[in-house]
Amino acid sequence: MNSKELTMEILTEIEKIEVIDSHAHIYPESERVARDTDVLEMIDNYVIGDLCAAGCPPQVAQKIVNPKEEIAPRWELLAPYWPKIRNGSYARMWTRTVKDLFGCEEMSAAALAEATEKMRQANKPGWYKQVLKDRCNIAISVLDNSDVGTDCDRELFVPAIRATQFIEARTKQQIEELSANTDRGIHSLDDLVNAAQSHISQAHAEGAVALKVGQAYRRTLQYDKVTGAEAERLFNRIFAHLGEGLSWAEAKPLQDYMLHKCLQAAMENGMTIIFHTGLQAGGNNLITNTNPTLLTNLFLEYKQARFDLFHAGYPYARECGVLAKYFPNVWADLAWAHIISAAGTRQILADWLDLIPANKIIGFGGDLRHVELVYGHLYEARRNIAQVLADRVARGDDTEKEALRVAQFLLHDSPAEAFNLSL
Repeated sequence: MNSKELTMEILTEIEKIEVIDSHAHIYPESERVARDTDVLEMIDNYVIGDLCAAGCPPQVAQKIVNPKEEIAPRWELLAPYWPKIRNGSYARMWTRTVKDLFGCEEMSAAALAEATEKMRQANKPGWYKQVLKDRCNIAISVLDNSDVGTDCDRELFVPAIRATQFIEARTKQQIEELSANTDRGIHSLDDLVNAAQSHISQAHAEGAVALKVGQAYRRTLQYDKVTGAEAERLFNRIFAHLGEGLSWAEAKPLQDYMLHKCLQAAMENGMTIIFHTGLQAGGNNLITNTNPTLLTNLFLEYKQARFDLFHAGYPYARECGVLAKYFPNVWADLAWAHIISAAGTRQILADWLDLIPANKIIGFGGDLRHVELVYGHLYEARRNIAQVLADRVARGDDTEKEALRVAQFLLHDSPAEAFNLSL
């Protein structure tokens, strides 16, 4: 059997595995079916970043993804940039999606308009189940959608929540908004901690399985151990200002303190703690803030917690892998990675499979808002996994049976363990 035949044989078996999607941002179906959408609007999920990197002005990119305008003039805006970005994994995910789900075989205004008509015909209740269950064979997706909290279709999703508003509060106005939103007075640091911990406990009672921390977009992942006295001094300073509050630099110790308190609450409720590590969507950011090794002090202290490191820490994938190797309670997660760089992710997965126990690697997280794109992303992910496993079989590292057991870990068993799911 040649390499291509072996890859396809393994892929056929992989497609039978029920997938757990470790990371979704999908809009509520009720919101989605209430409005028109189209195939070019889906470019706002990541492809738009490559457009801007290729030189497309942001205001032009926003016109391209605006579904209130006709397809033809928007394609005219996109067409000059398409040859520049079509090589990337983001674009390949999108083209695979519109081809397989809506029959779009070429990039033209007419073909995209026809695909949009098919997409709009499908945009009705039950479409999410058709895509996620019937087309993707996804058992469940961990949904990080702060707009709806824990409210989601439990046949398709389990919720993850955030506590950003408590961790990052640094102005009097933000504290007052938290008081109103939580229906409790917040006049002291203890009040803020109690409000945050109550938020997390209530979410867990409503079925949330994880606490997501996405602060790597705005600050370093180094969360130092801060005394209550130091944090309280900073909290009290917020009330010395009528509006300006603390600067980001001044607020770091208070944020660090609150992160530890939120992490402790999540741990006590049996919730997994997810950290965004590595690449930040949209660019124009500080990648060094996102190195997962900055979190090591948390792993050393909170040995009873479960930590999931998203996005392979890209480009810090080896660091991410070493952390999963070092710490029994840390998982290395390929969420988003297959469409950041499919080729890069194959290299990462090949490295990790020699480095980390298979039950510590999570193989897929869509990280997408549009449900259709999950199909295109999972298409790439399955082929990546099949190719890496076929290479291992061809080298004699695994038998085909052993390789398929690894695939079962990557796509189902590892995320089930990390999120304590019984499926």
